[in-house]
Amino acid sequence: MAPKLAAAAAMSRHVVVVTHVPPFREAAWHEGRPSNDDWVPWFACKATGEAIVACARDCPRTEFIVLCGHTHGAGIHSPAANVMVHTAGAEYGAPGVQRLFEFAP
Repeated sequence: MAPKLAAAAAMSRHVVVVTHVPPFREAAWHEGRPSNDDWVPWFACKATGEAIVACARDCPRTEFIVLCGHTHGAGIHSPAANVMVHTAGAEYGAPGVQRLFEFAP
């Protein structure tokens, strides 16, 4: 993943990362709070988060927007100045649009 992130950052000022599982503990929402120690191993992927933050640190002028879900709780987390993680909320059987993004060329 890291080489592809770096390649995308080299080509654009905005990189959108889409992953089912949140890449940070703080983005794995449950009942309005991040998941606790007992549950976070099943609801977040630390290795993905580390790769995103490392690339963001190397590319400070690139904005990284991370879209994820899995936990069914919604929230926003910013682990670095140029990284914003949007975790989508969900209800079984009722998918919906979470938000819209517009990017200027």
